[in-house]
Amino acid sequence: MPSLRQYTSLLLLPTTFFGYALYANSALLMNAASPEAQASEAKDLSLSYVIDGEATRDLDTLYKNELPHRAASVGLFGNARYALLGAGRKGVIVGEDGWFFSAEEFKNVSRADIDAAVDRIADVQRDLDARGIRLVLAPLPAKSDIYSEEVPSLVRGPAMAETYNAFAAALKDKGIVTADTRQALLAAKPFGEVFLKSDTHWSPSGAKATAEAVQTSLQVAGIALPSESVTAQWQTPVSLWGDLTKFVTSPDYAPTVGLTQESVPIYRTTVNAAAEGADIFGDDTAVPVMLVGTSYSANENWSFADFLRQSLRADVVNVAKEGLGPGVPMMDLLAGVALDETTPTVVVWEFPIRYLGTKTLWQRDGDAKAGGGNV
Repeated sequence: MPSLRQYTSLLLLPTTFFGYALYANSALLMNAASPEAQASEAKDLSLSYVIDGEATRDLDTLYKNELPHRAASVGLFGNARYALLGAGRKGVIVGEDGWFFSAEEFKNVSRADIDAAVDRIADVQRDLDARGIRLVLAPLPAKSDIYSEEVPSLVRGPAMAETYNAFAAALKDKGIVTADTRQALLAAKPFGEVFLKSDTHWSPSGAKATAEAVQTSLQVAGIALPSESVTAQWQTPVSLWGDLTKFVTSPDYAPTVGLTQESVPIYRTTVNAAAEGADIFGDDTAVPVMLVGTSYSANENWSFADFLRQSLRADVVNVAKEGLGPGVPMMDLLAGVALDETTPTVVVWEFPIRYLGTKTLWQRDGDAKAGGGNV
């Protein structure tokens, strides 16, 4: 005959589960019934609201955003999944020795997608040529390519290396000046990590190697820039959680499974105004180099614009944008007035190849127009 302890054990788990469910849903109902919630989330509770699925979406959002202890649950479950299975949520590939990779870097890009992108880039070059501006493209290889040895063997493959080589070759066939960033990153790799382990982005070492590759491509193409005096210095490193960590667990719980923040040294450069040969008529808006691209350039933590300034010995104006991929910032630049106001000699376009083949490469998400864009 079962003992009292056995009865207690059998009843404890379901009682705890249903008790928490009652508490959590009561909290949700109380929050939803508050005057503030009703004022901000007033809904037409019609039959179509349910049939069209809007009610289900709203309920799902409510549970995701308002469920008590959600953050703790996400962190603890993520820790357990990472510790026991060595895996994260959809969107991340967990590699060896704490290396994380974006799932976007494990795809096959068709030749048609490559050719379509190169044709569009050639159109951009013609537009810039008409303005008397030279284009230099810096295609960025995938982190999963540069650190393929850290990728799990089940998903390891040559797809992204082949995509980079095909893209770079097609660009050169169109006469577009192209920096060989892949070889530069591979050459710099033995001297320090060129990508951050838990982030999609490069390290300052990777940014520096890429800037030097851009400078080499200008030399080979015979593009000369007036040499300027540049002052540079390292600043105090910043600590940050890699953007791929959130696909594994929450930052509050990450240290308990051995995950740590990235320490990123900051590099800053300034052009010596006295050595610039400033226009005596007061026209000081002209900057020889304009940088356009993605968060690899826009985020100042990576110091790419500063390394570019030092490598080229020229001032650089940075118009890159975060969260839009490589195509949209260039389309915005061509449609705006910055080129006319700044009159650069060269535009450096930083272009991660993992965006090739995406439907929103040249237009913002949800924008039906063919000309503007986002990734």
